[in-house]
Amino acid sequence: MAEARRNLARETDPSIIEEIIEKTLALDEEAIMARIDQMHGVVKIFANPTVVGGENIPEGPVLYIGNHSTMAMDVMVAVPALQKASGRFVRGMSDEIMYRYGPIRDFVISQGAVMGHAEIGDALFEAGKDILLFPGGAYEANKNLDERYTIQWKNRTGFVRMAAKHGVPIVPVGIVGPDEWFGRYMDRDEVAGSWLAGLMKLGGASDEFLASDQMPPIPRGLFGTLLPRPQRAYVSIGEPVETKDLMGKKLGRKKQEAVRDLVRERLEQCIADMLLLQAQDRDRVSVLRRFLSFY
Repeated sequence: MAEARRNLARETDPSIIEEIIEKTLALDEEAIMARIDQMHGVVKIFANPTVVGGENIPEGPVLYIGNHSTMAMDVMVAVPALQKASGRFVRGMSDEIMYRYGPIRDFVISQGAVMGHAEIGDALFEAGKDILLFPGGAYEANKNLDERYTIQWKNRTGFVRMAAKHGVPIVPVGIVGPDEWFGRYMDRDEVAGSWLAGLMKLGGASDEFLASDQMPPIPRGLFGTLLPRPQRAYVSIGEPVETKDLMGKKLGRKKQEAVRDLVRERLEQCIADMLLLQAQDRDRVSVLRRFLSFY
């Protein structure tokens, strides 16, 4: 049995939280949306995404909850798809580790992402902004090959508290396809005891990192490279879970888990629907795409 993995997130300096809030709210959203539209054109050529359920998107602000795929490549599909479906700029929440160093932090914020932190969520919802969050974080993005399209949230309920505090609807977003852009040379659970781990330790990697959520698998992409295979992508935007009745209330653990489980149930249905659509499309995949997706 694989050992339990640890989250290496650490407490963040409040001044950094304030900096992220100020800089993200000062962004030129129209300019970024134009850039994302351009990215959508590239993604359309590469992954030819099918998006269903756009009519389920309520007026903002909205908290979108998605399932993470290998290397978190789903963001390339989800952000343009949600922007196109809603006509609004969607900020993706990402791991705290990406915001520890100033230049990297500035770059990530400039691309429209923010740190996954309750205070940042509060500020964005108060400003009427939409957020895309993957509760599984790095743990889910780095899951083993046999765990594709499974939800890996551990016992997390923070997203429920964040949405309920503001009465924001939670919209599930099921994403199929990006989890097949990469195979594996090694699953993450195989890396720690391998020769590669020894090399990584020589390069400065710690035992803590090797046993953490942030430890990635060793991916195998297009023709054995680190380039993703051009598998088609499918996105299902599900029925919202309303939280208006919870606004201003103190939620016990049981209620938080009940809302989380309802979101999870709807997200799993979105994923199942897209897996079925993917299977129905198999015979219509071009010969070139099949060749480039060969394992």
